[in-house]
Amino acid sequence: MTNFRFSPAPNQAHRIEWLPWGPEALARAQNENKPVLLSISAVWCYWCHVMDETSYSDPDVQQLLAEDFIAIRTDNDHRPDINSRYNVGGWPTTAFLTAHGGLIGGATYLPPDQFLAMLSELRAAYKEDRPQLYDQAGERLRHYRERIGRNSASEPPEPRLVDRVARRVAGAYDAVNGGFGAEPKFPNAPIVQYLAHLFRTTGEGFYGEMLRKTLDAMCGGPLFDHEEGGFFRNSSGCDWSGPQMEKLLEDNVALARAYLDAADLLEQDRYRRVAESAIDYILRNLYDDAAHGFRGSQGANSEYFSLPIEERQLKAPPPVDPSCYVNSNAATVSVLLDASWRLQRPELLDTALEVLDNMDAAAEAGSLSHVYDGGGPATSPAFLGDWANLLSALIDAHAYTRRPRYLERAGTVAVELLDRFFDHQNGGFFDIERDPDSIGHMRVRDKPLPENVAAAVALLKLEQITGDSNYHQVAETTLSVFTETCHEYGEHAAVYGQAVDLLHNAPVEVTLEGRPEDRETLDMLSAAVRLPCPNLVIKPVAVDDRGFPAQAHVCLDTLCLPPVSDPDSLAPMVMDMLSNQANPFANSPFDNIFDRLPGT
Repeated sequence: MTNFRFSPAPNQAHRIEWLPWGPEALARAQNENKPVLLSISAVWCYWCHVMDETSYSDPDVQQLLAEDFIAIRTDNDHRPDINSRYNVGGWPTTAFLTAHGGLIGGATYLPPDQFLAMLSELRAAYKEDRPQLYDQAGERLRHYRERIGRNSASEPPEPRLVDRVARRVAGAYDAVNGGFGAEPKFPNAPIVQYLAHLFRTTGEGFYGEMLRKTLDAMCGGPLFDHEEGGFFRNSSGCDWSGPQMEKLLEDNVALARAYLDAADLLEQDRYRRVAESAIDYILRNLYDDAAHGFRGSQGANSEYFSLPIEERQLKAPPPVDPSCYVNSNAATVSVLLDASWRLQRPELLDTALEVLDNMDAAAEAGSLSHVYDGGGPATSPAFLGDWANLLSALIDAHAYTRRPRYLERAGTVAVELLDRFFDHQNGGFFDIERDPDSIGHMRVRDKPLPENVAAAVALLKLEQITGDSNYHQVAETTLSVFTETCHEYGEHAAVYGQAVDLLHNAPVEVTLEGRPEDRETLDMLSAAVRLPCPNLVIKPVAVDDRGFPAQAHVCLDTLCLPPVSDPDSLAPMVMDMLSNQANPFANSPFDNIFDRLPGT
């Protein structure tokens, strides 16, 4: 029996005969000639809880659904693949489908009276004009297929795309309040990370100012929980006021990384403290000992989060999602590995490896699921983002531990990634595996830009370690899929711009040897983080010798510099080396790559 997730507050939504997404539910809709109500909820979502407590608890709504609809309920975090195809503007999504899974229309939160009116209209339309509804749904599906069909490999993305994306980011910048876009204002950590990348690689002051103002606004206002640590999901006001008080793992992990980088780039120790506060929140509130992983979120509760810490401690905190998710946990692993050195907290490395080993054991056993908890992996599938982030975490673990097993597993996971998701005909990665029993919009395999970028970047990292140019070619092909369409993402193409910069620049590898607890080691690491190299790879190596001075060894391809022990001399030596080297990928071929893909 499926365990549906409802509001933690008292409600009667469970009285509805909810069915899980699947062919059985749609077969029943076809047999009974009924339309489908698809509810897409999220365990952290405030308005999802409100709809459970009001609309779905209303007796008239329950009766109408029981008599004239097939009610399907799914969870955004458990099934992001369903959400990406049927979400109609946010959460909760209230979507109406044909009995064959075609999208008729929908809305987000609806109070009981409006919900009843919409249900009545859909019931009448389905009985009186079903052919037209099916035609409209079929047209939506055709448009969806056509959009996906445009994502095919073309010429490799040119370096100028890095600047084009940067201009879109600058165009969306809120010069008054910091951040990007208008209300509601989201932290948009990937965009912030691109700003940091641009500032580091170009040295342009306006990028640094945009970065500083955005970070100050986010951590200085109510978006940041100054009592317990961590960031809330978004703010209702463009000035960062009115935070939506729910905390997501993926947001806090990404923001912790952004503040860690900015602490060195802008030489602001207070950003380091913000990053550490976010990491401590994650460790304290989201870690699940039984699952060996981090739970996905903590739900919204404005009353609780508005209290000072001494009063919060007297009340029950908002519930935490009982589930862990591979994609966000793998991203957490990578950040904790980095933070173990940047914050001089070696215990973070142990936690990261524990989480990674648990996920990788499931992958090695053939049971990797997007969702897992203390009982092990769920039966739901794993998606492109799960495998791509797992690959990246394995590569990072090898960099921080030098354990050969992590590199061996990375090679195996890369083959799995290609075999399960790569489009060998048109390039790029699909978000889901092929399923002959898929229904409705699930029959279309999408190519989302963020997950494709994650896969491409992971493959570039693997190519840097192994020297296997096939990985570079697959990454190049994947990024070429979005050459003509990246502009449609606006400022959210920031991850793409950064990936293109990696693609066109040979890696500069900095191996840092030192005692993690020494200040000299941290100073050298900070100097390495500030190097203006677009493709910068830093590999710390712990040394036990108390008398050993921190040293940096820098290599570009086969050219390596003598060890550097003075942080101030690191950047001049690296820049001199780069000025005398040509880009080894400048004339990279683009033909016949499909014959040379690993694992195919």
